[in-house]
Amino acid sequence: MAGENDLTEALDAVRTAHVEAIGAGDFAALMRSREHGRLAATLAGLADFDPRRLRLPAQNAFWLNLHNACVLRDALELHVEGFTERPRARAAGVAWSLHDIEHGLLRGNLKRSDPRTAYMPVAFDERMHFGIYTARRSSPPLEVFRADSFDKQLEEATERYLRATVEARDEEFRVKLRLPMLFKLYGEDFGDERDVLEFVLARLDDAVAELVDRREGRFKFKYFEPA
Repeated sequence: MAGENDLTEALDAVRTAHVEAIGAGDFAALMRSREHGRLAATLAGLADFDPRRLRLPAQNAFWLNLHNACVLRDALELHVEGFTERPRARAAGVAWSLHDIEHGLLRGNLKRSDPRTAYMPVAFDERMHFGIYTARRSSPPLEVFRADSFDKQLEEATERYLRATVEARDEEFRVKLRLPMLFKLYGEDFGDERDVLEFVLARLDDAVAELVDRREGRFKFKYFEPA
């Protein structure tokens, strides 16, 4: 039976050999590689693995790695309709789709009657959006999360993505901030616009926060899909 360490090592091998730092990759070549075979075998071996026996940081790392590993294993199917809704993995004897993991489990949206709620994190962490890898151009880069450095890795992944995508423009009477579309799609996960502003400014250069202060806190968001 495979475990979280096997998943981490198999995913890291794929990233090292086939995925660039920005997250792009030659997925056709990946499918023919021994790293892909190892990843597929590892995922198959997780069917009876129960992540609840892990400590909390390790549980969150496991679920993000599981999601991202399934994306890579099945990357050639990305454009197939219903890709995220179809079951992609089994863990603890339960079937999971990518949608189940990201939106049900990690975002805490499983129905109370769903027995899989037993695997939901104790507390929601909005930074998990920046650990989800989709193999698309707008995706955060692939990160392989480890239990002993999970919080640091997730914070660094969040900061890198925001610094690479967010743009601030001074419009004299306010600041216009161009934010990745995920802030519009999942705005409720971050709170109201002031909460979003605080979340973003905490991870950008101080000059951006100083600019907002000079405009007496007046701002406007514009959303875009990173290319």
